[in-house]
Order: sequence, then structure tokens, then C-alpha cells
Amino acid sequence: MGARPNTFNTPGVLENAYFLKTNRRVLATDEWLRVEGSDCIYALGDCATINQRKVMEDISVIFNKADKNNTGRLKVEDFKEVINDICERYPQVEIHLKKRQLKDFVHLMKHSHGDHEFNIEKFKSSLSEVDSQMKNLPATAQVAAQQGAYLADCFNRMEICEKYPEGPLRFRGAGKHRFRPFRYKHFGQFAPLGGEQTAAQLPGDWISIGQSTQWLWYSVYASKLVSWRTRMLVISDWGRRFIFGRDSSRI
Repeated sequence: MGARPNTFNTPGVLENAYFLKTNRRVLATDEWLRVEGSDCIYALGDCATINQRKVMEDISVIFNKADKNNTGRLKVEDFKEVINDICERYPQVEIHLKKRQLKDFVHLMKHSHGDHEFNIEKFKSSLSEVDSQMKNLPATAQVAAQQGAYLADCFNRMEICEKYPEGPLRFRGAGKHRFRPFRYKHFGQFAPLGGEQTAAQLPGDWISIGQSTQWLWYSVYASKLVSWRTRMLVISDWGRRFIFGRDSSRI
């Protein structure tokens, strides 16, 4: 299944379409959910996967961007102007900092070599393990819903962000990216176990199993339904099943 050419220069969105890409039946996108090789075709949901760019692929240009005097050596303070851009462009850096229990990027540099000045080789050595933190997002409705909201917000502010870019610094080029890259926020997950039992994993690594978790799942599920009519129908069905049991006469 292919996408039609975008003749009106407006964003196109692909969902639930499958393309063969690097031996996976998914579309490869960048961090802005743009299909690789296109600037105006987007993909989200379980038909796509984000190819997060590796820090080590851009390590030299990052170093050169901070080395404004072209001395070949940098002090930790020289990175202060680009630290936020590095962490926003490469989220694996922030994950690595949390894993190592380091406060920020500056502490990572100091912790790696103990000095305040380093060259490109020491810089590479400090970030050599960062890309190992990269993971693909799960193919769940929670991810797709956040991606849809992200793209809708980007499309609504397209003209404004063309004039006033709000994204991170372009390390391979001039200026800034139009938008901030997509960032997934995990709000937890539920797994029904049967017999009115549910297991839940919520933010903060909080785990819960039992009937109370089942009712928590009911409330979350009902809150996600699109209309009050649908909510009332679903809740009334749950109520009948709870009082009279599941109707298995037609099975």
C-alpha cells in the first residue's frame, strides 16, 4: 500500500498502513514522526517506528557546534549553551543520566574524566554508552493517542513555527527545528487476569494486583470513551454482568 503524492503541499498522515522497511513491516520515521525521505508525510501508531538518531552519529558536529573558537579543546562551561538542545534532540542522554544517577550533562563530563577540559576523543569516550539506552516504543493505543495529539498540535501551529521555530538547535545545519521532537510519556498499563482480577503498572514503578485494580481499570477505560452515551452503555453492561453474571447462552 503506497501513499499518494502530496500535491497540495499539506501534511499527509498514514495510519495502519504497512511498508517493508529494513526487514520490518513498519514505516521508519524520524523524531518528528515524518516518514524517512519525506518532509510532509507522517506516520503514527503501530504502522510506524521512530528511528531515534544516535549521539555518536553526530558527535563531531556537536563538538564543533560548542567549539566556537575552533581550538579543538573545550571546557565544560562551553557546553552550557547547547546542553538543553543536546538533551532534547537525543533523549537517550537524559535516560543515561538517570541511570548513572547524575544531575545533568555537566556532571556527566566531569564524572567521566574528572577534569574541566577535554578534546574530541575524551568527548566521544564520555558519551560512548549513551546510545545503548535507546528503545523502540511499544505498539499500544497509548503511544498512538499521544502521537496523534502531538501531530494535531504541530499542524495547528505550522505557520507560526515556520516563523518562530521552537525546536532544538540543528547540529547539522543552521537555525532550529520547527517543532520539539515527539516525546512519549508512559502513564502505566493494565493487564486483565480474569475473575475480576487485574494487574497494573503505574508511573513510579508502582505495581498493583487485585479486584481494586480491576475497578481502577474500569474507571480509566470509561474515561477514555468518546461520548457519555457510550460510557453509560458500557457501565450499565458492566453492572448487569456484575449482578447477574456473564451471559454465555449464545456461546
